[in-house]
Amino acid sequence: MTSKSQPSSIRPYPELVKDNEPTVPQFGILDKLHGTWVNWKGGPKGLHTTPMPSPGTSSETVFGVFHFKSQQYREQLTFTKVNAPVRNRAGSNEQFNGPVKYETAIIDNKGDLQHFENGMYLWLGDNTMPWQEDGKYQNPRTMFSRPSTQETVDEDGGVPVIGPGELGPQFVPPHSISRSGVIPHGTTIHLTGNVTHFDKKETPDAPEKPEIAKLWEQPYLSISPTMGIDPERDLIPGSLEKPFWTNLPREEQRDYPGQPEAHRGVNSARAYFLNIFNYDEDGAKFPYTVQPNLLLSQFNEGLNFKSYDLIELDSQHDTGVQGATVNNVMIERYCRVVRMRHRMWLERVELENGKEIDQLQYEQIVDFEFMFGASGETTQWPHIQVNTLRRIEDIAEEDRYPPIKLPEEADTPVKTPKAKVHHMNHKVK
Repeated sequence: MTSKSQPSSIRPYPELVKDNEPTVPQFGILDKLHGTWVNWKGGPKGLHTTPMPSPGTSSETVFGVFHFKSQQYREQLTFTKVNAPVRNRAGSNEQFNGPVKYETAIIDNKGDLQHFENGMYLWLGDNTMPWQEDGKYQNPRTMFSRPSTQETVDEDGGVPVIGPGELGPQFVPPHSISRSGVIPHGTTIHLTGNVTHFDKKETPDAPEKPEIAKLWEQPYLSISPTMGIDPERDLIPGSLEKPFWTNLPREEQRDYPGQPEAHRGVNSARAYFLNIFNYDEDGAKFPYTVQPNLLLSQFNEGLNFKSYDLIELDSQHDTGVQGATVNNVMIERYCRVVRMRHRMWLERVELENGKEIDQLQYEQIVDFEFMFGASGETTQWPHIQVNTLRRIEDIAEEDRYPPIKLPEEADTPVKTPKAKVHHMNHKVK
């Protein structure tokens, strides 16, 4: 004898039957990504900041010396919508994902390939409960309910556990978007998050332009609190001026006023900070080596934004199911990737000639962990990338760069001993 399921406080999704099974994928905001996005001549370039262990060091022997690398770069980022929905069966719930493949290739100012990566974005649906047939976020549908039927009970041997007409709890997706990616250095990522839409016509009090970040806002700096620097104490609030102490040799910083005794004098952390603040190579310099997203906000000055969407993804969340960063053995042991945050702005911009085009800006922050500080605590090292891209068809022929070729597309095979594929940044001076 079977027991009927208790009524749920959440109304079921529409029941999945043969007549309403999706055959066309729904992409939500991801529909705007389709195509190829690139840098252009006369426009801004991307910038990365990357920390790494210094040559000859290791966490087991010589530690406490660190290398900093930063470069301008240009990118070719292609998104391709997959023409079929991907069905996830979960018993009482069924979900139909909208998949969008992505592939990126990045070269430095010298034309050397610095990074390539591929993966997939999934539109999971924007759902609220209880179900509203005419609800703003309910259509297009990606979630359906699937109660048992006499046919499924007989076919799957359900008696005596389950009878026809039963339905379990209804799952409400906590996120609308997920991103999975494979980085050839040995890390696989999975990020989840949501999208926020801004449009002056729909919401008069919406910001005129994307709010990237405040000056010296800690979460977006290439230095983390675990390194022993405090923006409120060590930087000049509201000013792009370099802090005076960055012009002093390490041995003269012993008497730097206001510093805790442990932070004074000659130490490797101060050497690392001096490298960041005084860096001037490959198009990278202060203040962008400290806060890269200033490149995004400064380029936006004077642009006329009609609307924009902000996608925010993270491998960590305060509650609920987490994303992931999974590393192979060497990366896990010597330079762990422990978290990745990604912000992407899809913007509709009006040019001076009145033409409206799409613009894509992104910032991603990858937290490394390697070695430890003088206090013995684990140090987090932010690896940051920012870029501003436009669709290739919106760029005049004379302003386009040559296409970027991936290794498998090279004119001649890449010989392993001479390969020029590096981590953005693993070229050490």
